[in-house]
Amino acid sequence: MKSSSVTNKIFLLIFAIIAFILISRFLGVGPFAPKVPKEDICNSIDEVSKHVSDYLESGQEGTLTLYIKDVSEYDLTKINFYIDTMMGSISNIRTSMFNADLTKVELEVHRSDSSYVVDAIVSDKPIPEGKDEAKKLEKKVREIMAAIIKPTMSDFEKELAIHDYIVNNCEYGFFNDDSEREYNAYGVLIEGKAVCSGYAAAMDLLLKCSGVESRFVVGYAESSQRAADSSGVEEGNKKKDLKADNHAWNQVRIDGVWYNVDATWDDPVGKGDVLSHMYFNIDDDLMGMTHEWNRKDYETCSSMAANYYCKTGTKFNNPSELESYSNYYFSSHGKGELECQISGFDVNDSNLQFLFGINGVTGASYAVSEMGDYRILNLIVE
Repeated sequence: MKSSSVTNKIFLLIFAIIAFILISRFLGVGPFAPKVPKEDICNSIDEVSKHVSDYLESGQEGTLTLYIKDVSEYDLTKINFYIDTMMGSISNIRTSMFNADLTKVELEVHRSDSSYVVDAIVSDKPIPEGKDEAKKLEKKVREIMAAIIKPTMSDFEKELAIHDYIVNNCEYGFFNDDSEREYNAYGVLIEGKAVCSGYAAAMDLLLKCSGVESRFVVGYAESSQRAADSSGVEEGNKKKDLKADNHAWNQVRIDGVWYNVDATWDDPVGKGDVLSHMYFNIDDDLMGMTHEWNRKDYETCSSMAANYYCKTGTKFNNPSELESYSNYYFSSHGKGELECQISGFDVNDSNLQFLFGINGVTGASYAVSEMGDYRILNLIVE
């Protein structure tokens, strides 16, 4: 009996030790708690995306293991939205409970075709064997650049040529498959169809390959026929307005100064074939009227010096300036459209009668788009 009692006590002691070890590991406390480097613990989806971006920027791809706290599985499913798709993307996510506080996440990270193209064109690094789509994209980028980029161009002129090429050669839309081509530059430049992140990725790719510094920006924007991906997005514990959608655009550096540019919102969906430059090189104050983003994570854009209308001389401060330029423009170009910015005055049927005095003009129409005092006028004559 005595021997049996001792055996039971030893068994209970072993059981208690095992239980202590397991509980310690599960709760993440005590001497047996598994150790996780602090830098691998993420408390938000932004921190997860930062790890992925750093991983991609170092030229790596494969399985990236992180540990998350207070990050929902819903947030993880949206991870590709937070990553510069010109650099890469996540194809698979595996989660498992690590302890009471942390969830282990294994992310399958892949470099994008665009990143290989930039390496090939900018750094003369050969694209690895087996990357057939990357090679196809490289060929297309070289063709586009040969057609629209000239050695004598300024950075502004390169940006304008790239912006107009994308808007004129891509339509906003989705593919009915699981390829997700609409989210990257391949969809824009090869397929001619994409959503906002694809537009921004294509801008980023062509700008970088042309030697113009740029950044891919993610945030939110007002609901729009041009940029509606998904509504009612949750940001942390705060529910976004149902009128706000996930959105992506670019920042570009011209003459040492940073500007915002949104090719998606300059695409004329629902407005015929007339492209816009309303969102071409605007400052943060103006961009902030319709867009939201974590400004601390991006460049500060405080200038309008390289705004499209300022640089092209199509900003008019009174009706006389508008009339004088319109007479010159339509007399030189014939029928067509003039896009300009008007400041300090309104336009109406009465003060646009001068258009009918221009030789060859038989009809005219106009439209005004505005964000506060920033008003864009489109004059169309026939």
